[in-house]
Amino acid sequence: MIRKLIPVLLVATLSACANTGAPRSSSSASSSSASSPAASDSTSGATYGSSSAPSGSARKTCDASALQSQIGQKATESVTEDLRSRSGATKVRILRPGQLVTMEYNDTRLNLIVDDKDVMTAIRCG
Repeated sequence: MIRKLIPVLLVATLSACANTGAPRSSSSASSSSASSPAASDSTSGATYGSSSAPSGSARKTCDASALQSQIGQKATESVTEDLRSRSGATKVRILRPGQLVTMEYNDTRLNLIVDDKDVMTAIRCG
């Protein structure tokens, strides 16, 4: 039982360390010209390695609200690309059961949560 809790506790600890509440300076690797509207979300944190837009330009943010009707569909490569373009996201991440993932919030990434048969159970941005 304790072996199952160790990764959860580790992620929670790292997430708490990353969310200190202090704003990031513009000299960090994840600089942006304006704070995102999702920055007040409880799951928000630092964004690292955003290579999609150069510093100082307007970043496209993801919007998954129009994609919720696609839940229950199999996440094939063509469906994934279609959902990415419709959401305005620059990246897509497929999250499978039991997979360890980073907890940083990326407002330009679409997350497709799938079951063990690659059927989408949730579609979120971040």
